[in-house]
Amino acid sequence: MEMVQFLKAIADYKRLLILYLVRDKSLCVCDIQKVIPLTQGALSIQLKSLSVIGLLQSYKDGKWVFYELKKDIPRSYGNILQEVFQQMDQEKEVQAQMKHLKCYTKCRDSEAIKK
Repeated sequence: MEMVQFLKAIADYKRLLILYLVRDKSLCVCDIQKVIPLTQGALSIQLKSLSVIGLLQSYKDGKWVFYELKKDIPRSYGNILQEVFQQMDQEKEVQAQMKHLKCYTKCRDSEAIKK
């Protein structure tokens, strides 16, 4: 991955937010859509672009595809992301979105257990 591609990827707020959301937890498209108001098609394009440049990896679990931040990205890119994520940790809007996502996934997971 070239530095220019990496910087272009994180220059878009929605792609950066996707990376922030999946930094610690695997999420499916429907989870991410609860925070980022994009159509499934538009979100899939963003996820694919992050996967192609090597920032995301995905796996299937039944009919769902889950995305997560790759663990083996170059250290310099990881350091940049870590710095940016620390700044995002301080943003009230981002934290409100994270709270909404946690509530949604907790409710969804408890419903799945009941079935």
